[in-house]
Amino acid sequence: PRDDEERDYFHRMQDFRGVVGIEGFYESELRGLPGTKSVLVNSLGYRQSERIIEPTEPGKNVVLTIDSRLQQAGERSLRTRLGPDAKGAIVVLEVQSGDVLALVSSPAADPNYFISGFPSNEVARWSNPDLGVQKSKATYEQYQPGSIFKTIVGLAALENGLNPEATYRVQPDPANPAHGCIFVGRLKKQDTAPPGDYDFKRALFKSSNSYFITNGTHVAGIDKIAELARRLHLGEKIGVPTMQEAAGNFPSARDLRSGWTEGNTANICIGQGEMDVTPLQMAVMTAALANGGRVLYPRLVDRLESQDPTSVAKPEVEPKNRVRDQLGVRAANLKLLHEAMLADTENPEATAYKAFQARNRNAGAARVMRVCGKTGTAQKKDEHGRPADKITWFISFAPF
Repeated sequence: PRDDEERDYFHRMQDFRGVVGIEGFYESELRGLPGTKSVLVNSLGYRQSERIIEPTEPGKNVVLTIDSRLQQAGERSLRTRLGPDAKGAIVVLEVQSGDVLALVSSPAADPNYFISGFPSNEVARWSNPDLGVQKSKATYEQYQPGSIFKTIVGLAALENGLNPEATYRVQPDPANPAHGCIFVGRLKKQDTAPPGDYDFKRALFKSSNSYFITNGTHVAGIDKIAELARRLHLGEKIGVPTMQEAAGNFPSARDLRSGWTEGNTANICIGQGEMDVTPLQMAVMTAALANGGRVLYPRLVDRLESQDPTSVAKPEVEPKNRVRDQLGVRAANLKLLHEAMLADTENPEATAYKAFQARNRNAGAARVMRVCGKTGTAQKKDEHGRPADKITWFISFAPF
């Protein structure tokens, strides 16, 4: 090339290029830059001299915050319990810093197949839209949160003056007296919790729809619930460097003023209706509940460093503990919520107790970590509006 010619190429014919995920987002940093040199060749084809115009710039290593042991444990747990084609996601965050310690999406496949070639049994899996092995279910798929959102609804009600010791009586469902129900207008909302009296803690660990619809509608109010949702930035992208992220959905202030009904609020109070979230968004929400109300930016990349082990250049460290917002709630109300979430794993009547039963039998051991949690289930509907798959959730943080 001429001495004044700039580098206007970045790949050679045999190069591979990142197009999605960390490899896509950090393509230029990982790749580096090609060098140029001027070579003088005589008429016989012999090289007489050469001069480097621009030296080659090696790419950098991108070092993640992922803890490989936690990541592998998450992947094994989904495969072992549910099979290789199980649909699910696991997100583990460090609640004080926002570091992403595990980001599991299932089903998945080895991306190295693009280089080594696809085995015959993998071609159908990769092209099956129902499995979606090419999409991150942790950051790119959107789901209704179901009852895990009752933590926010309950917090909004506490902030607006709910007495946590006051009881609410769940009425029996005329069609199924063993379960409760509540009527919103003429629409009946079923309750998996049995009829009886519920205070705040019992309503959370039994996950009573009736209690949270009533207090979410008449004590918290949709405006307070929406305020906390906005501080969590639901309906907005977080900005993780994966090139696969969904924003989710949450009603805007305009939506709440135009044709919004009490039935719409009732749905939001149980994490359904006009809202969708990603597992990563719910991990950020859970971290905020755990750390005192700081809504953090998740940090997936720890640093960029030279590929040369002898390099003395300092790595480019990504900042941690980046606060995006504050929930702005009272510490006393967070404490009440923590105690109710602890009861969900430790109270024999609670929805999460069975999963922790073996651990609870050994609760006297000092090494046992006490876990705050909340279960959730949302019912999907098909294109004809009929009930389809159930979406199940569990959010948790530890130690209490």
